[in-house]
Amino acid sequence: MSQSVFGSFKKMFVGFFFAVLVGMLLIGLSMFGVTDAFTSQSKDAAATVGKEKVTLREFDSFFQRQLSEINNEAPERITTKQAYWRGLHGQVLNTLITEKLIQIDAKSLGLAVNNRDSIELIEGLEVFNNEITGKLDRSKILQVLSRIDRNKSPRELEEDVHDQIRRDQTMASIQAGLVAPNLFAEQQYKFMTEQRTVKILRLSRDAVTPPADPSDEELQAFIKASPTGYIAPEYRRFTILRMEIESVLPDIDVSEDEIKTQFDYKIKAGQLGTPETRSYQQLVARDKSQADEITKAIKNGKTIEEVVSEFSLEQPLVYENVLPGASSDPTAGEAAYDMDIGNNGFSAQTIENSFGGWFSIILTDITPQTIPDIEAERANLIDELQTNKAKQVLYDASKVVQDGISEESLTLEEAGLASGVSVASFDFMSRLGETEDGQKLEGLSFIKGVATDDLLLKEIFLADPGFDGDVLETTLGGIAAIRVDQIKESAPRPFADVREQALAAWHLTNANEALGKLSNDLVARATAGENLDDLAAEIEKGADISEIEMIRAAPTAGLGNQVSVRLFEARIGQTVRGTADKGLDRIIGQIVRVKPNTDPIIEGISGTLNEQAKDAINSDIQQAYHAAILAENPAQTLTANIERTLGVDQ
Repeated sequence: MSQSVFGSFKKMFVGFFFAVLVGMLLIGLSMFGVTDAFTSQSKDAAATVGKEKVTLREFDSFFQRQLSEINNEAPERITTKQAYWRGLHGQVLNTLITEKLIQIDAKSLGLAVNNRDSIELIEGLEVFNNEITGKLDRSKILQVLSRIDRNKSPRELEEDVHDQIRRDQTMASIQAGLVAPNLFAEQQYKFMTEQRTVKILRLSRDAVTPPADPSDEELQAFIKASPTGYIAPEYRRFTILRMEIESVLPDIDVSEDEIKTQFDYKIKAGQLGTPETRSYQQLVARDKSQADEITKAIKNGKTIEEVVSEFSLEQPLVYENVLPGASSDPTAGEAAYDMDIGNNGFSAQTIENSFGGWFSIILTDITPQTIPDIEAERANLIDELQTNKAKQVLYDASKVVQDGISEESLTLEEAGLASGVSVASFDFMSRLGETEDGQKLEGLSFIKGVATDDLLLKEIFLADPGFDGDVLETTLGGIAAIRVDQIKESAPRPFADVREQALAAWHLTNANEALGKLSNDLVARATAGENLDDLAAEIEKGADISEIEMIRAAPTAGLGNQVSVRLFEARIGQTVRGTADKGLDRIIGQIVRVKPNTDPIIEGISGTLNEQAKDAINSDIQQAYHAAILAENPAQTLTANIERTLGVDQ
């Protein structure tokens, strides 16, 4: 095949190959005995793994983080319920079960973790280090954890780090020493670049004659057979006490003194501008006498190189643009920051180090501190001050509300009056944040509605009716307390409301069945020897015939995965059928010819293929490893607990 055909081969091949690997790993656990438990063995577990369990807290935290990442990247936000029906909970649970299995095995192997390894791992994550010192900062750990998972403590983070190190040790020992032969790369390349010419007959919905509309009785029977899409969700009427930062900020004033104080603090803390840095060199002397001579020689104008040669010294320790603590000996940094640059552009001083030795410090440069203009930072300073004050207002109000509900038995309305937090009652709303007429409670531009906060929706649909709930933190950092006033149970929608929807579904189902029957008949005739072109000509409309070229490394647009796989498995002259990648269309394909690729492997591909072969072998080993551990520690999914936690059991 020509080089142009393979111009983008490497990129396409890598994507195709790893898509297969990901698919294998996603189904791996289901193959290895992860079953569903319909009777909960543990009220606080999402799954049990042998004698261990994946807690609901672990599951919900991981699920919400994954959902947040999806919504940050997706053009349209999806809800918890939508993510559940798309299978996100299964992916999350498979990951957590796999982690639990590895930890179980690591413990059985007696793998230990020392604190030094843990600290080094955390220090390697710059997010936990102080911006000025570059060192691990406990306050940064608390700050980051509050954003990622408010329920996680530093101690739990340490346990997670220990688990990660044990996991790496376990998996590294399993995967060590794998090498894929070059022959595999060559054979895989030829296999993936085999070219096939295929005749395609595509049947659209227009190829079949639609039946007459059914009677209402037939349509009602159709709805009864598949009622899921015609059932109204559970609706809840509720009262919510709520205050968000956005609603507090307009009432927050900031004075000039506060702005100046905040500016000075941030300069002093190194959060604005750049701190002063110094460049200096450290010459180690035999004793104080020699150190004084070195210092004198430098002051008299000799260069550092000349002094090193004259006194037979070791090469100096050089520090360029560093903060006071950068020196290996604290006294060196302190001395360098106490010195001034002389008229000749440098200065020197004799210093006794921390261990009783002597050296000469030569200051070579001072980079002054830079301080930004306060006016350039004014907007950020005001925003920060207002936000901090608003958070304090929320905290104070939260305490008044919680104390009123818990200790004084106040209702939400009474607690709202006592704290100055607004309280509102909402008519019936579904778990998706929609009213009974389909309106979404998204709020206004200056304050988000209930439907935009899945945490609030979850609380509303988990709460028992009639009780004034405790104060909780909203997704946006505000406060809220909820009382469910009335529940309207899920029930079938009136026939008149769903008739048009059901009619469209009925015609869609009939068209799908008719297309399936037509494609089966045509395949049988083609297999018996009739020509696809002649068969297409018999159909008045909705039949399109074409001839395409296919290679395994590049997906063919318009064909469903099932059809593509069958076409690459078929022999010359064989006819296959399947569904197109979108809609109801049916695809009938017939292999015209197969052309093996005899071109030499493209430069740079062999290394990629060998790495992918190694990854594939690793995948097989990991699946076998999972199977062995699962045999000793069977896993069960606690579906009812998961659905209750996510609020999708309604």
